[in-house]
Amino acid sequence: MSRQSPIPTGRAAATDDEEHVIPRRLDLSLNPEDGSLMTAPLLSVLMAVTDSLYSDLYHMAQGEVDVTSSLPVAGADDAEESEDQPQAAAATAVASQTMKKEKMSNLSFAQRRHELSWRLMSHGKSLTHVAALTAAAASADLATSTQVSTKALQHARTAWVQADEAQDALFFFHAQLFPARQAPHDVYGAMDLLLKGSWPDMPQDLQLLVDRYENSPEKAWSYGETGERWQMAVREKLLLGEMGWMRSKGISVPWKISLRGGVVRLVHGTPKTMVVDGQETPKKTYPMEAVLTVLDTSAPANWTLVSVEVHAQAKTGQSNHQLDTSNRQRFDLHRLCALSMAREEARNYHHNNRQRQDDDDDDDISDGNKPPARPLHALFQVAHTFCLSWQLEILSAQAQALRKGVWGSSSSSIVVTPAQFFQNRSILGIVSISFWSIDDRYGPPCMGDLHDAAAEDEEEDAITTAKESSSSPGIKHQSSSDSVSTVSRSINEPSVTNQLTLSVRAEANLGIRVSLSGAETIMEFASAQPHTRAAIQQLLNATSNPFCLSASEALLAATHLCAERKCQAMVKVLPDFLPHWIHLSMDRASIVVAANIEYDGVVPSEKRGPVVLFRLTCEARTGSFIPTFSRSTQLLQLMACNDLKAANESSTLRIASLANHRRASRAVGASMATGRAVRDAFQGMIRSVNVLGQRTGVGGSWKDKDDMSSSLRLRAVQTACKDVKVSLQNCCGMAAMYGLAALSFGVATGVSAIPDMAGGILEPNRSNGKKFVPAPPLTLLIDQHMIETTQRTSDGDKTQKIYTEQELFGTCCAVDDAALTVYGLKVNTRLDTPSSVPNRTSWELKRLQSGPHLVPMEAEDTRPTKRARVEESSNGGVVAHGMTQEVEYFASILSNTLEMER
Repeated sequence: MSRQSPIPTGRAAATDDEEHVIPRRLDLSLNPEDGSLMTAPLLSVLMAVTDSLYSDLYHMAQGEVDVTSSLPVAGADDAEESEDQPQAAAATAVASQTMKKEKMSNLSFAQRRHELSWRLMSHGKSLTHVAALTAAAASADLATSTQVSTKALQHARTAWVQADEAQDALFFFHAQLFPARQAPHDVYGAMDLLLKGSWPDMPQDLQLLVDRYENSPEKAWSYGETGERWQMAVREKLLLGEMGWMRSKGISVPWKISLRGGVVRLVHGTPKTMVVDGQETPKKTYPMEAVLTVLDTSAPANWTLVSVEVHAQAKTGQSNHQLDTSNRQRFDLHRLCALSMAREEARNYHHNNRQRQDDDDDDDISDGNKPPARPLHALFQVAHTFCLSWQLEILSAQAQALRKGVWGSSSSSIVVTPAQFFQNRSILGIVSISFWSIDDRYGPPCMGDLHDAAAEDEEEDAITTAKESSSSPGIKHQSSSDSVSTVSRSINEPSVTNQLTLSVRAEANLGIRVSLSGAETIMEFASAQPHTRAAIQQLLNATSNPFCLSASEALLAATHLCAERKCQAMVKVLPDFLPHWIHLSMDRASIVVAANIEYDGVVPSEKRGPVVLFRLTCEARTGSFIPTFSRSTQLLQLMACNDLKAANESSTLRIASLANHRRASRAVGASMATGRAVRDAFQGMIRSVNVLGQRTGVGGSWKDKDDMSSSLRLRAVQTACKDVKVSLQNCCGMAAMYGLAALSFGVATGVSAIPDMAGGILEPNRSNGKKFVPAPPLTLLIDQHMIETTQRTSDGDKTQKIYTEQELFGTCCAVDDAALTVYGLKVNTRLDTPSSVPNRTSWELKRLQSGPHLVPMEAEDTRPTKRARVEESSNGGVVAHGMTQEVEYFASILSNTLEMER
């Protein structure tokens, strides 16, 4: 058995029999992670080889061995004979082999010879490998060679990877690095350098470049003189260049400039102050920052852009949806800014040369009258456009997330038009959010721009600066009324209809502009209403501040503004159709419903004004109205929701005794509940009010489709006002009966009145023809007694029957175009069982009696009052008062009336 040596010199190791070992190449394995040699202890290799040999010898002598057999496959002969398809033949041969266990005694002579020769060859190769390793360890320092080789391979692998990473990282900052890159891929050269200490493949024709600074005049300058000349060149570029020319022409500069030594720092926008740990002074971050300098003292010198930074982020707590800029994007921005500055410098240089050649004989034109190059303006245009597009992308992503969340779960969900960008237009891009349903069959409401009244002067200066500083011909700057509605509503496919629209657009040199449906009327009220100005400022800050971008806050502020104008428009059109005793006023984003209440038998006082019964609050998400009541009117709140807590003990027992599995019983229980009638009345009023709100919109002007649109819209609004009148009258009566009267009964008697013990809804009184509110009256138990009767059946048996007769005193309301009147009511009912429905046997109206006021008049002046937030009423400028004063007045009337009844 021969031995092998891994020594690379090829020298053979001598054995005990003085036989030379034939040098052969060893198959070495590399670690794929770091490129090092796969090594193991010599003892482990020897044990593994011998164990494998002994195991095969045992299986061949006594056990079973793994035998590989071949099975005939269709087409195998053709595949083997085909010379043009060697791969198909090999694949067929591999696929036809099978592995099974057999004893050596059961094999044929050819098979035993094949298995024995194959195993001898395999184990012979393993033993030869072990022998070579043993000979190398005895004749040379194998561990040292292995260690050196491993280090060389690791160094080559690490240098290769690091060179690739360095090239990838520096490629964005040095465009010429990749052609000049010489990565150390020479593995053999690295091993020679580590083992021998020299590199034989070193090129002999290398030429070192001479540093040009060594032969330049600047070499003789001192450090101080170099700094002074550098600063002088920068100051000359500022004063005699673009900045000085704009100063002489009276054009405002968009940049804030600070000079420190020879470095110019340009910033734009409102900074964000951040407190950094370990620093005493807070750090200010601007939306746009740039650092420039001049690296040449020759004239004309060009600006060199050192760095440019643009910042935009979502508000704290909001998500920017992973729209942070990458290194590649920042590098591209730097290159674009530098390229735009260089092109502006080159354009101005060629323009001046051409003009100088054309006007050599003209003495009137001097160099001072020629406009200089404007690289800083070109830098501002590129960086500002990048910042605006970034803000629109963040707002668009936030709006789409809102559409998938709560704002998109209802039937009137928002419609988001993602950010779309345009070319060769003053509008760079636009994002639109459509919300709330409106009736735009005859044309949508006009849109306009929202702006901060305090910043109007700055905005005019910015517009003037943009027009004067724009050097691109053929661009027409549009005003705020430049068909914003058409652009905002038509960019979506299909176009958005039947909804209000909030659009955020970016305009070149101007920034972010916000447009909203009905903005014209909103700006009219902004000067007189501080809360409207605060909402406008919140909307503008959420869309235009690069450090506080929030689509949710912008949408919420827009709905708040539209809700106020919607309520104002409804309050403006309704008084012509409502009776004179209903007074409507606006309180921020809600409509206050008040009424003049008359009491039967009591002479109305001239000092008493309308009473606030309830409010209609505009909901921000859907734009529909929700009735809200005073906190003290708990009974009215429960009945408006058809809550079982509003029912008395008898009604609760009756409903609980009904069979749950019988549909008829459930229907009877539902129909007998007084809260159902109240809830249906208020829901009907909400439906009619919502229809009116959709037709009135947010007020202001509309973009009519034709000449008939205005009259058709007016007729639709009038039809909706008539429906609101009917439902509003009934709801005012129910609010007066279950809200005001219930509180007054509690104050006058100390006992809570019962809503459903008078035997259902009152029928119209035949004597006076009053139209009562379609709801059971509110009653108070005065007296009751039990009556026992004896009856005989047809069989002659006697049966006893006990029932209860109750005497109730209550109130009911009648509404018509003339007045809302509260009547006193005396009702007699009969109860067969405690859980039966009360049967009204008789009822009559009782005149109410006025009496002394519960609170002394001198105490009224010293009582603390709260400043009223409601505006003047729509009917005659009368201001409504709260329910507390009216409860005291009505309680005195009820107390005196009950005293007279005794």
